[in-house]
Amino acid sequence: MKTFSIMEAQHNLALVLREVAAGHEVGITRHKKLVARLLPPAVPAAIELPDFVARARNVWHAGWSGTGSNELLEETRGSR
Repeated sequence: MKTFSIMEAQHNLALVLREVAAGHEVGITRHKKLVARLLPPAVPAAIELPDFVARARNVWHAGWSGTGSNELLEETRGSR
């Protein structure tokens, strides 16, 4: 773990953040004692939408004909 004093971190914040962005843990020290650790962000978990189509078909059997949530979401987002 690379460490920076508080003053070094203040004056070289861009360098400190580059280290963190590269996936490294960075320590911040005060009077040569570790007071903080900066960690790269955790990888966000993929959001999985419920399968409303399967649920609707299960409830209404063959009588249901509609659009799935994924298709509605894509339609709503448009060309973003």
